[in-house]
This record gives sequence, structure tokens and C-alpha cells, in this order.
Amino acid sequence: MNSKWQTLQKWIFVVFICLVTSSIVLYLSFADEISVETLRQNIKNFGIWSPIIFIAIYTLGTIFIPSTPFMATAGILFGFKYGLLYTVIGGFLSSVIVFSLARLFGKQWVDNILENKYLKMVGNYNKRLESGGLLDLMVLRMAPIMPFNILNIIMGVSRIKMETYILGTLLGLAPSNVLSVYFGTFLTKFF
Repeated sequence: MNSKWQTLQKWIFVVFICLVTSSIVLYLSFADEISVETLRQNIKNFGIWSPIIFIAIYTLGTIFIPSTPFMATAGILFGFKYGLLYTVIGGFLSSVIVFSLARLFGKQWVDNILENKYLKMVGNYNKRLESGGLLDLMVLRMAPIMPFNILNIIMGVSRIKMETYILGTLLGLAPSNVLSVYFGTFLTKFF
């Protein structure tokens, strides 16, 4: 039974990675066709429920696609203060969901892979993340090196502690949240 569960975990993890990766590729292919104004109007139609609907859409949507259009839309819809609050909540929830899924379905498999003698350096770095990693995660969050969800998956299968991941995510995402939401707020002054 344990062997069957491990096999199922691997397959779920592989499918999850494929979904996230293909959705990022699709988004990048069709990003020009996505209208921030249409997204804004659709969310605005929910009236007083708009913040909750926005947070839910942001949380689920950013599991699969980049968050920048959502952050700019938050600034347009809700202004800087509330837009920032809603993107922080949605981004945090999305990050924790992806991290938790990766940890649940992929961590054990990746740990087994990192035992290979040819991956010793990566394995040593992974062990180092277990006792720290806050600064590493913050830098990776702030630098536009890779899509956030890929980083969420990598951190999920790493040995980084959940508390360190949460703190590093909140601190590391702050600059991009502030800039993108402010950009959306700034746009409302001209349109």
C-alpha cells in the first residue's frame, strides 16, 4: 500500500508541475489578449462582494498564471491601500497552497533523488535550507529570476521550514506587490 501511495504521489506531483508549467507558457503566449479592463469590469460587477471574489480569483488564478495583471487590477479597482491588502492576502494563500501541494506530493520523491552522489551539492544546499533559507528565499522572491509558482514548488519540495517559507514569502513579495498595485492606482489618474 505504501508503495502504491508513493507512486500516486509522484504522478500527482508530475501532473501538477505540468499544469503549472503549461499554464505559464499559455499565459505568456496569450498575455497580450488578456484585457485588464475586462477583468476589472467583471470583478466590479460583484458589488460589495468584489474584494472576496477578487481574493478568491487571485488565489486560484495565480496558482497557474503570473500575478502581475491581478496586482495592477487590484490597484485600479480598490486603490493602493485596499488593493495592496487584497493582493497580499491572495498571493499569500496562493503561495501556501502551491507550497503545500508540492510538499505533500513531491518532497519525499525529491529527497530520494537528492541522495544521488551526483546531486550532492544540491542536496547540501537543500539541507542548508532546513536550518535557514530566509534570506535566500527573499532574494529569490525579489529577483525576477523565475515565475513565483516554480519557486513555490521548489521551496515546497525543499527542506525549508514552513515558518521560514511564510516569512520569506511575505517579505520577499512586498516590493513587487507595492510596485504593481501602485502602478494600477497610478493608471486610474489618467484613465
